[in-house]
Amino acid sequence: MPADGSVPVSEDRDERDGDSTLVGARFRLEELLGSGGSAAVYRAVDVRSGAEVAVKVLHPHLCADAAARDAFLREAERVRVVTHPRIVAVHDAGLHDAGGVVQPWIAMDLVQGPTLREHVERVGPLAPVEAVAVLVGLLDGLEAAHRAGVVHRDISPQNIVLSGSDGPLRPDAVRILDFGLADATGRRTTGADILLADRGSGSVVGNAAYMSPEQAQGLPVRSVSDLYQAAAVLYFALTGAPPFPRATTEQAMRAHVAAPPPVPSVLAPAARSLDRIVTKAMAKTPAHRFRDAGELRAALTSAVPTPAASALPGAESEPEAETAAIAEATADRTGATRVLARTPLDGELSYLSAASAASAASPVGSAGGDAHSGRARRRSASGAIAAAAVVTVAVLGAWVAAASDPRTAGAAQAPRPSVSTPPPSLPTPTGTPDHVPAAPSPPPEETQEEPPPEPELIDVPLLHGTLADAEAALRDAGLVLGAVLRTDGAEPADRVVRQDPAAGVRIERGSAVGITVTSGSNSVPSVVGHSLGTARALVESAGFSVQVTPVADPAAAVVAVEPVVGTVLRVGVTVTLVVRPPTEPEPPAGPPPATPTPTPTGQSP
Repeated sequence: MPADGSVPVSEDRDERDGDSTLVGARFRLEELLGSGGSAAVYRAVDVRSGAEVAVKVLHPHLCADAAARDAFLREAERVRVVTHPRIVAVHDAGLHDAGGVVQPWIAMDLVQGPTLREHVERVGPLAPVEAVAVLVGLLDGLEAAHRAGVVHRDISPQNIVLSGSDGPLRPDAVRILDFGLADATGRRTTGADILLADRGSGSVVGNAAYMSPEQAQGLPVRSVSDLYQAAAVLYFALTGAPPFPRATTEQAMRAHVAAPPPVPSVLAPAARSLDRIVTKAMAKTPAHRFRDAGELRAALTSAVPTPAASALPGAESEPEAETAAIAEATADRTGATRVLARTPLDGELSYLSAASAASAASPVGSAGGDAHSGRARRRSASGAIAAAAVVTVAVLGAWVAAASDPRTAGAAQAPRPSVSTPPPSLPTPTGTPDHVPAAPSPPPEETQEEPPPEPELIDVPLLHGTLADAEAALRDAGLVLGAVLRTDGAEPADRVVRQDPAAGVRIERGSAVGITVTSGSNSVPSVVGHSLGTARALVESAGFSVQVTPVADPAAAVVAVEPVVGTVLRVGVTVTLVVRPPTEPEPPAGPPPATPTPTPTGQSP
């Protein structure tokens, strides 16, 4: 990187030897696609490949400032280090001589499709399954950016494009745009750094409707700040409104800092399963949010399963629940009355005795059975009940008569078959001849063991804070702490970073929940070759203090780290960045000074 901090471009872009109408001697601009506060975006054709691309050009009135040009081109530098299908790729960048004005430009993928904001404005708020699908795609891209040490800092519905959004939305339809505010993690987002504000004012910039509290206060912005904005976008997708609609930008920013996180089910009752996730991700304190994009994605997909074909709107489902309920009821042939589940063909609940249970087990007709067939089945059930009653009375009468006949008394003594225990034998006739045997007691009804009670299911709570906080939250919920794993990270020791099962999963009361907590140590990140400013931000985001030797301009390159990269240190210790010392000034141009010819010893000149 040059000593002045400018971003190197791919090649000389003065284009004196080619077509001056081509940007970068390669891209022919066509229709305007959009314009923002700092740049305009055009559809363009790459004359080398014939492919269509989008070319972003800095507005002319901002081009006179070299610092503004460099800040614009830094977007290309940031995105080039991140390669992911959910992030719009950068093809090239450079400077264009536009008739005496040097304009920086960036060529990137041309993405067809509406933004998330346009899509919601057209079709209305999304169902939870589609809103989560959009967030999964967004988090996939953010996870890749965060691994590269880049924070987007401007996640909003306007910067999410949905390609191929005619059908149900899926994660692979999401493309993330506009890394114009992106920077290394740990940096502040203020007007002194960014094109969009008055230069040197120090005012905070960004989209006020989706701005994290730390960004609104001008504090360092990290990856969890992007997660706050992602949750704010989820709220918009579910409700059609920003989290804090206010009359002015200043009021919206104050709400992000001071107002409680919004609850989406207040406006979208179907989103109740996402309430805890949205409010946790939008916690005012960064340490209380999800720790990374992967953890937030896991919580979302646990609350609302990822959109498979059967889960998307319009997909048909088999009446498996009704079929299972009928099978369970008809399998129980005791004399107890059973309540069967509501069937697709008959809107009434059927109360069937054991005598008519067999008829309920017969195959049901077509799924579209009419009202006539429903009435016929009800009449059949009623007839079966009446017939069962008549048969029962007749059988009992014949059995009593047979028992009173001396010729059949012996036969009456034979034990009756039974599923459970045999009935007692009838008494043998004794006494005078006119003795009539007592009528036998009715056989006992078949018995069935009561099924064990179904286990009580509990929603796993969201765990955050310290190990002790997590254990207390589990105890209050009726769960217990399971395995505790430790992992290196930027947080102090014993901070919860993951949990298994994820929040929102239903498990039996008394089950164990495992957690992962920070060890209080972390590895020194690899920052050699980065500019001092970027390296400092990466080291600080890893939890360390920074010392620089020798003191140099933020654009100077880091040549070494002490202790060396990969060393595991306690969080909070100091890491030294060694930068390349300033280069010696070059000697002035001109012939070298004359050197006198030495005179041999003992000779006169």
